[in-house]
Amino acid sequence: MMVGVIGLAVAYAVVAALTLNLNLATAWSREVKAGALIVVGVLFFVSFWSLKGMLGWPASADLPAEFRLHWIMVVDPDKVTGDDGSIYFWVRELDAAGIPIGEPRAHSVIWSERGAEEASEALARLQGGEPLNGFVTREMMDPAEGDTMEIEGEDYLNDDLVLSGEGGARLNFEFRRAPLPTLPPKEAPL
Repeated sequence: MMVGVIGLAVAYAVVAALTLNLNLATAWSREVKAGALIVVGVLFFVSFWSLKGMLGWPASADLPAEFRLHWIMVVDPDKVTGDDGSIYFWVRELDAAGIPIGEPRAHSVIWSERGAEEASEALARLQGGEPLNGFVTREMMDPAEGDTMEIEGEDYLNDDLVLSGEGGARLNFEFRRAPLPTLPPKEAPL
């Protein structure tokens, strides 16, 4: 996504500089002006493709610690293509009062069997009409309970979602039914 932002910024800066230069320097030959027009035309396509690459991708930022869950999509690993798989969440952050704020944002985490099971259960609850709040927790990984697998001659722990932070903290999710909104008290009619 950063390449798209940089490409778009550079494209618009060059277009602005060329336009200013052509307006101020009228002594340029026709070949130079034609070349500038071709460059400007190419930069429009660069900006279009840069912008297209920024739309609709999940956020690279971490999930909020507390969020309202709107939807989940689980993409299982594919041995044929070598894709590791992902779990996509569409969420809104919760404020201190537990009310969703801001616009929904897509986030992705690395696929794991446990994470996919939890996400599938939460999705079934969402489809049943139950509003859910999600909470991110980090629990310490116990090597005794984690499975080990051998990759190119070395043992690695088969962690559940994303290894993050020092000390081997595992990223876990907990989904709870969202509380009903509280309404302000009404005054008694006179």
